[in-house]
Amino acid sequence: MREARGHGVRDDATGDRLSRFTALILRHKPETVGIELDASGFVEVNVLARAMAAQPGWEWVDEAALRALVLRDARRYELADTRIRARYGHSITIDAPGTVVVPPEWLFHGTTSETLDSIRADGLRPQQRQFVHLSTTRQDALAVGSRHSADVVVVTVLARHAHAAGATFYRASPSIYLVRAVHPDYLQIPAGSHGLS
Repeated sequence: MREARGHGVRDDATGDRLSRFTALILRHKPETVGIELDASGFVEVNVLARAMAAQPGWEWVDEAALRALVLRDARRYELADTRIRARYGHSITIDAPGTVVVPPEWLFHGTTSETLDSIRADGLRPQQRQFVHLSTTRQDALAVGSRHSADVVVVTVLARHAHAAGATFYRASPSIYLVRAVHPDYLQIPAGSHGLS
């Protein structure tokens, strides 16, 4: 696709660059382009497009480019009529990052072996984010954890039991669920530093 108004994103490199900038704004720093997000993390697409296009080097960004980005990366971004938001990964305060749901029986969280003692004591807690990210499959959790470390372990979350005990789960995308925290009682934590089973 061409990098021109109304024609979306020109190529993969430009799309990746646009995705990183959009994520920075919608997850962490909306104030850097002079916008505010609502309590659920949404902003009008046209407001975001104008704010981004006002930044040096981003003059080409328009609504079509942002809509094309969402189509290209629907796991990361969500469109709701005329509004856009990041589905997950927020360091800024978001009240409701997705649809409140009854979760599947099990969910999975990829982490490093050095965090296991802390998880055993305190459960799963968000680090630099507002929510703990959980995957629907062990393989996805392993892949997510591998982005941060080569020494990855997968913690199994007894999600349905945690939900019954009062934990609120949000479905951010078909394969990602979010929760503010999970008590250690609802976790199956590998015993060893490389326990993936």
